[in-house]
Amino acid sequence: MSGDKETVLEGRLHPVTPWRRTWAVACGVAGFLFRDLQELVHSARTWPTSVTASLAAAATLAAGGYGYASWRSTSWRLDADALHVRTGILLRRRHRFELAHLQEVDVTRPFLGRLIGVCSLRLSVSGQHAQLSYLSEEQAGALREALHERMAADGAAPAPPGPEQFPLAAATGAEPVVTVAPRTLALALLLEVHTLLRAAVTLGTGLVPYLLSSEPLTLLSALGAAGAAWRMTGWRWARWHGWTLRALPGGYRVDFGLFDRQQQTLRHDRTHAVLLTQPVLWRRRDWVQVHLATAGRHRPILLAPVATRDQADQLIRHLYGPDGLEATRMRIPAPKRARYAAVLSHTLSCVARHGYFAVWRGLFLRNVVHLCPAAKVQFTGLSQGPWQRRLGLATVHAALAGGPHLSARHRDIGEAVNVVADLRSTRGRRRLLPQQSDASNPLPEATA
Repeated sequence: MSGDKETVLEGRLHPVTPWRRTWAVACGVAGFLFRDLQELVHSARTWPTSVTASLAAAATLAAGGYGYASWRSTSWRLDADALHVRTGILLRRRHRFELAHLQEVDVTRPFLGRLIGVCSLRLSVSGQHAQLSYLSEEQAGALREALHERMAADGAAPAPPGPEQFPLAAATGAEPVVTVAPRTLALALLLEVHTLLRAAVTLGTGLVPYLLSSEPLTLLSALGAAGAAWRMTGWRWARWHGWTLRALPGGYRVDFGLFDRQQQTLRHDRTHAVLLTQPVLWRRRDWVQVHLATAGRHRPILLAPVATRDQADQLIRHLYGPDGLEATRMRIPAPKRARYAAVLSHTLSCVARHGYFAVWRGLFLRNVVHLCPAAKVQFTGLSQGPWQRRLGLATVHAALAGGPHLSARHRDIGEAVNVVADLRSTRGRRRLLPQQSDASNPLPEATA
């Protein structure tokens, strides 16, 4: 597959795609015919066998014809500037995905699709997702590589950073950075407090009525809570099975899934913050869960469902360097007088140093650590309640684009003012840096 920008690539979906659309039409026809099942069966008994067979053949041909026509009218075309997708039989639709706005290109493999060798290509544009289903494995891989090449050539994706900026990517390439074993994942899910509470509710709703009445049918009352317990354990285990995180130049790639194999690409330039979560029962093993807050997504993306502390430190060092890792390890608690405003004030911590802002909270159920570069903060502010004003305390607020909202509660008023000033000055220096570099001479001392 050539990376020349003038080369035009085009094609159609996999020939198995019409069967997927035929099933949708068949289900619609069946729903219409079987709305009065008794009358339909009574009428069918009076029809000759040839008429029944003809109607069944006509319905099958109609559904198959619709699927074939829909497949023939769907095609894609990749040129130098965008990916064009044409769909529709009667109402023609043309979708254009600009390469300059394309954020992610991933391949997902459904369970049935893996059996016959087809997959889907998922595109992410400004937080919205679209996909081409289905493509062959070779076709999807070639199209993904061509999109990545042209995105980089057009400047839509940043050039891969050098080894001095991301040493982990340069050292490992596409080697796995974090691999979660199925046994480790199952144990981590069972050691979560929420999972244990769901299991206790399930046993309580099923066993207590049975013990009081001795009727076996009362055990059916546990089915309602069993669904939630299954979603907290078995469903998440199957979804996150085989979790593998790879460091690539300029980002990460995650592969996961037991039945539906999925893939997700995360870019460094779109990362706003790192979220570390440690439930109380994980502390003995020193496990943490790592999330990334990225641009265009309302919720943080899971980077590692369970990882050791050393692996999490390696990921933070890879993203933000040693200064970012130092910010997560430094914990400056709230002043002692804050205990009059919050009983557990000693569980609150805040650090703003070396261009990074870190907030730590939590003690009993889970520890939560937020880390973000100060240059990514879009809004900073202070708030004081009546009791805080009396104690000389304040809360620091820092908001990122699309979240999360970081709050350092019950800080000394002088410290809070200094933290806000540091965040604003760091953000201002980052904004002025390109202008200053353009106006100055390209001397080694200036660029350093």
